[in-house]
Amino acid sequence: MSFGNVFDKGGDQHGSAEKSTEKLRGNTPGAEGVSKDVRDLEEERDPWLVRQTAHGAFGAMEFLDGLFRNAEEVAAAQRKVSEDPQAVTRTAASNVKACGPLEVEIGEKDMPKMDELSKYIDYREAYALIATGLGSSEGLAVDPSENTAYVADRAGHKLSAVDLTTGAQRVIATDLGDVGDVKVDGKGHAYVTDYAGGRLLVVNLSDGSFTPVTGLTGAYGVALDGKSGKAYVAEYSEGKLIEVDLGTKDIRQAVTGLNAAGGNINCVALDGKGKAYVGGTVGSLQEVDLADGRHHVLASLPGTNAVRVELDGAGRAYAVDPEQKGRLHEITLADGGHRVVALELEWCKGLALDTADGQIYVSNQQGRLWRIGKSATEALGGVGRVVPPPGT
Repeated sequence: MSFGNVFDKGGDQHGSAEKSTEKLRGNTPGAEGVSKDVRDLEEERDPWLVRQTAHGAFGAMEFLDGLFRNAEEVAAAQRKVSEDPQAVTRTAASNVKACGPLEVEIGEKDMPKMDELSKYIDYREAYALIATGLGSSEGLAVDPSENTAYVADRAGHKLSAVDLTTGAQRVIATDLGDVGDVKVDGKGHAYVTDYAGGRLLVVNLSDGSFTPVTGLTGAYGVALDGKSGKAYVAEYSEGKLIEVDLGTKDIRQAVTGLNAAGGNINCVALDGKGKAYVGGTVGSLQEVDLADGRHHVLASLPGTNAVRVELDGAGRAYAVDPEQKGRLHEITLADGGHRVVALELEWCKGLALDTADGQIYVSNQQGRLWRIGKSATEALGGVGRVVPPPGT
């Protein structure tokens, strides 16, 4: 039967189609209400359109039939693999032999870009051990202009200088007492606290000589304000922040009651805009207004000991914590949010930042000095993102 027989008005089957249509209308609910205009329109419908619709339907069926055949062939191939895996291997080997060995060409477009390559290098060198044998370090300062780190050895009562490129070290000054923290002024001097001796000392980095600046009971942490020529000292047990004029040697209590959050205070960092950040033994980080002495707990890190705190100048603070095998915390100053960004730092108590070069330096009481790439700590999934390589 051709399409013409079915759809052309003059075809032999035209009458039977009309009869079927009338019968369908009689059995379809609502069909009896079809108007004459609609029936006339249906009778005048272009037969060519009907033919095209039919051809389209059969074309779709032919397309689906091809898909079904392909599916059957795939299923048959899968059965062959399961029944005889060696047959597939032999077929693949013969195809390779016929086509010859594969040729791979690597062009310039396939090479990594330099900015991407530097990211890979940053991750590879995220954790670098610079030096060992530095004694029981608690204080650490970095002078990028000299490419040097200054490490305070509390047990050895000394201050050492370490070349950040080679790791070479030398002792700068000895007999410094119970050295806690250290900061450098970039003018050839280092300021160190002598906790047991209750002193703040200034060390001449060129010859190792030193003199007391002032007596301060419980002096442990120290920060320098180069613009005002002042130092701020954290008194460990009394919970006080003492302001020291480095020119006149005058002192005053800038803030008191910082141990009200619990525990003792360890350290202080300055933002250069009138605020100080004080870390404590119970994992608290307090924000202090130096103008009026008001303060509040910005962040609480349960189960930690914020021994040293430094600011990156971009709204973040970093704190070293010797608990749980040594960790480095990042704290957002805007809201106090925090996360762990480095692990396995052992009994770490020294911290310094090189913000221009994007490096974080950590020293510990095992005598090690580490360099951590700041870019690695900012990677997604930052909790514990950076870990030392095996065997270091």
